[in-house]
Amino acid sequence: MPKLVDHDERRRVIAAATWRLIAAKGIDAANMRDIATEAGYTNGALSHYFSGKDEILRTSFELVFEATNARIDARLRDAKGLAALRVFCREVMPTTQETLLEARIALSLFQRAMYDERMEEINRRALTQWRDRMAGHLEDARALGEVGDIDVAVVIEQLLSMMMGVQILGVLTPSESSAKTQLAMVENFLTLLRS
Repeated sequence: MPKLVDHDERRRVIAAATWRLIAAKGIDAANMRDIATEAGYTNGALSHYFSGKDEILRTSFELVFEATNARIDARLRDAKGLAALRVFCREVMPTTQETLLEARIALSLFQRAMYDERMEEINRRALTQWRDRMAGHLEDARALGEVGDIDVAVVIEQLLSMMMGVQILGVLTPSESSAKTQLAMVENFLTLLRS
């Protein structure tokens, strides 16, 4: 009887190997041979799961967003309003080893998304979803009386700019952009929304 293979699980194993390579050596190190070795497969075996390196990188990019969203969902619990927005920000910013790893991967893949239409679409979809989630948290905060008269769309762009900025700074200048500093930035910003 032939062995059943979970293709989705194999794809995730290969994407995780790609993450490790990108985080350790950068996107240029993620060639098919090294990805296969890191994943524990032969180079030819990858073709059973992906059409090529571009598809592996796209899948890796999608999985970064999926991992972040799953972590946000797990930590949100019953949080509403600013408490939920705080959780969201903390899980996107590189304040832990896990989120720092994701930031390193995302930064490498953002550059590629500027020139790869399908990766750009993955990024656009993910950020649209994040904007929608943030808008919901801010509307809840308004309903709870936690924020003053704010322009929700502007606040969302400010927060996204801060989170994307600290992803860059957290990776490139971690001592100056420590987790403590990042968390203080979010707290200061959320306090200003109460005015």
